[in-house]
Amino acid sequence: MNNIDVYVNKKERLLTDNMSLNVYLTKYEFKLFICLLKSPGVNQANELLINTIWNDSGKDNSNLIQLISKTRRHLKPLEHVFKIKSQRGKGYSIVVNKNYNFINDCFRANEVKREDNKEIFTLDITDKIFSKELVLSLLISIIISLYMSNRTLFFPDINTIDDRFIEMDCYKDKIIKSTYKLDCDKSGIDFSKSKNYVLSTFDEKVVYTEK
Repeated sequence: MNNIDVYVNKKERLLTDNMSLNVYLTKYEFKLFICLLKSPGVNQANELLINTIWNDSGKDNSNLIQLISKTRRHLKPLEHVFKIKSQRGKGYSIVVNKNYNFINDCFRANEVKREDNKEIFTLDITDKIFSKELVLSLLISIIISLYMSNRTLFFPDINTIDDRFIEMDCYKDKIIKSTYKLDCDKSGIDFSKSKNYVLSTFDEKVVYTEK
């Protein structure tokens, strides 16, 4: 899903987007929000926040904690854009999601780069779900590679063919030798074009040779 811009309306103390989301904040909730937003990612001391929000009106840390809790609850629908983080006993900060930038009273979603009309997305390989899918894909690729590498096709030395091989008349006057008796019609091999070769798999080794 594409990221959506979120706008801050200071006059109405409203946060909104173009998908009909509207988040209204009270007077003090909005003052707290704006104070933290002045320096995203920077911790604001409790004393500074209390003085800025209530103007030295006798409020203390307990009032600030209550205000933080109410503000977080109202801003919960926007947690994918930013979060209020606490540093115990020292203060609070707003941390903006890496997919957004706060510019001109707007949380703007990072643009998706396009090349030749094709969208190019950056995948975070540290994401747990993606890592599992990546590992599974790599394992499947390794298994397929191992299987294919163990199926070889090469010309044998006819002189090494001994009595352990079974002779079969699979095509006109051609005598086919194999390590086991097989149904020529169901083997899927065109013996009219066959030459000397060895077909190896994990559990068997079959030699066909044209005499």
